[in-house]
Amino acid sequence: MGALASSRADGAWRPAALALIAELERRGLVGKAWGHGAVRVYNPAGEPDGSDPLGRMLGPGMRQEVLCRRRDGVLWWWWAWSGPTRTSPPELEPLCPVADAVTAVERIARVLAVPFADSPASLDGSASDASSGSSGSSGGCG
Repeated sequence: MGALASSRADGAWRPAALALIAELERRGLVGKAWGHGAVRVYNPAGEPDGSDPLGRMLGPGMRQEVLCRRRDGVLWWWWAWSGPTRTSPPELEPLCPVADAVTAVERIARVLAVPFADSPASLDGSASDASSGSSGSSGGCG
């Protein structure tokens, strides 16, 4: 699988994060870069209705975090999945090299797809890709 060089991001991640966010926005998703090498992404179509207080409180929406870390000397995006307990650190799974922002966004869009919603991320075919048997977390770029 390749060695994760560090649990901390270095300064080279920021341009990759900005490129990823730009690609996400083209797909109708929203991303925000965080200082620890993370991009937090959400699908506006999966957000709770703003006029429903209970829905806002109980519905976390469709969100995913990816982290930028080195793998065998190359910057990669890593899925950040919840650990087994609330106090556990996130479990990381390789997504793809940061140079391949298009692949990263396609996979993120599959995870955050809201079938039948009126959002670009839901209408561009990414939901049908997920049903074809390909996985959004295949761990590589191809």
